[in-house]
Amino acid sequence: MRDLLNASSLQCVGTSATLAGSGTYDEQRAEVASVASQLFGSTVRRENVIGETLCRVTPARDFSDSAVVSELKKRVNEEDATPPRDYQGFVSSPLSIWIENTFGITTEAESGRIIRAKPRSILGPDGAAHALSALISTSMERCADVIQEALLAGYECSPNPETGFPPFAFRLHQFISRGGSVFASIEKESDRYVTLFGQQYVPGDRSRVLLPLVFCRECGQEYFCVWETLDSNDSDTPFFTPRELSDAVSDDEHERGFLYLSADHPWPNDPQAFLQRLPDDWVEEVRGVLRLRSGRREYLPQPVRVGKDGQQHADGLECHFLPGHFRFCLHCGVAYGARQTSDFAKLASVSSEGRSTATTILSLSAIRQLRNEKTLAFHARKLLSFTDNRQDASLQAGHFNDFVEVGQLRAALLRAVCDAGDSGLRQIPKASLPVNIPHKSLMMNAKHGKRTFVKPDCP
Repeated sequence: MRDLLNASSLQCVGTSATLAGSGTYDEQRAEVASVASQLFGSTVRRENVIGETLCRVTPARDFSDSAVVSELKKRVNEEDATPPRDYQGFVSSPLSIWIENTFGITTEAESGRIIRAKPRSILGPDGAAHALSALISTSMERCADVIQEALLAGYECSPNPETGFPPFAFRLHQFISRGGSVFASIEKESDRYVTLFGQQYVPGDRSRVLLPLVFCRECGQEYFCVWETLDSNDSDTPFFTPRELSDAVSDDEHERGFLYLSADHPWPNDPQAFLQRLPDDWVEEVRGVLRLRSGRREYLPQPVRVGKDGQQHADGLECHFLPGHFRFCLHCGVAYGARQTSDFAKLASVSSEGRSTATTILSLSAIRQLRNEKTLAFHARKLLSFTDNRQDASLQAGHFNDFVEVGQLRAALLRAVCDAGDSGLRQIPKASLPVNIPHKSLMMNAKHGKRTFVKPDCP
């Protein structure tokens, strides 16, 4: 613009809410001035950088004064007391003053300016409830309750008569981190102890070991991801220990594999029964009789009895051990070729999701909850998503669109199949097909779940 208009004295004005870094106020202004000078191609002086000016809502009180602390303790321990709903009464409360000093503002030591306090949680060892509990010698649970009540009251009480804003217009931030693995005890599904926190035993019971679970990507059936390990004291008594899905190297003492335990869909031990559930390329027909191919025998699920302690013994639960790579699912029957050696493509853990998928699922879950939130106006039941750059925004937007379109198409197919009943769908009328969907006759059988695409009868 300066070159185009030959404007040597062009004045540039920049605004940003998050540009300033760490340090004192003067150091922040110097840093912003340096960045702005590079951005605009002209000198921006430090004194021309304007920061925010904060004002207290509550009156200043010294909480190192025992009398002030005693007043605060009395307010917190009032069991039947409710926070004031009038503006003047609320800001005069010692609890409101303490909350503003804790969550809202603090004083910069170098300049004495009022600046924003660092965000902090209510609970936890470094949380505000712990600090209040230590100050007034009251239980942390009680302190957490009164802090939450006061924050909500500050948002709901009558506004400041001069500004029209409530005294505490707070924002809550929830951070959702990706999971690791699900750990469960070796018991029937109804009796298992399940946790997301990696540990060796069920808390308080060292006789029940915890093993990580992985899940079939087709049907979701869980498997214990384990090493079959030989006991150093008794080589004839193997036991099972936790294994990461990526750990794939076996040795003389450790055999990698998966442990299958299902009360609803157990794997049969009778050869005639499990032949019907094996993949087609595992069996062959000889003189009219089905039999297992000899090259697959070593990969058959091995019946084992496993106790809650992970040891194999006669009175343990009946399980089946799948040695080596995961070759087929004992629940849904999906099978993989011998060249598909990566178990990651077949099985998933809680941490296997992609960032775009996780964001989409969390967003749609939030929207579904908002639809049922009757206390919010209809126009407020929405979600705004922020991204750091255009590339991430484009990626996420495309993922949202694809996910919604696939979900709508699947829902339409499911509804059509369910409405058709056992007779199945013979043809989808052209007029009822969505736009941009290829015109194909679809034969589906709701009873058996089989689907076949055939040549269309119409153009």
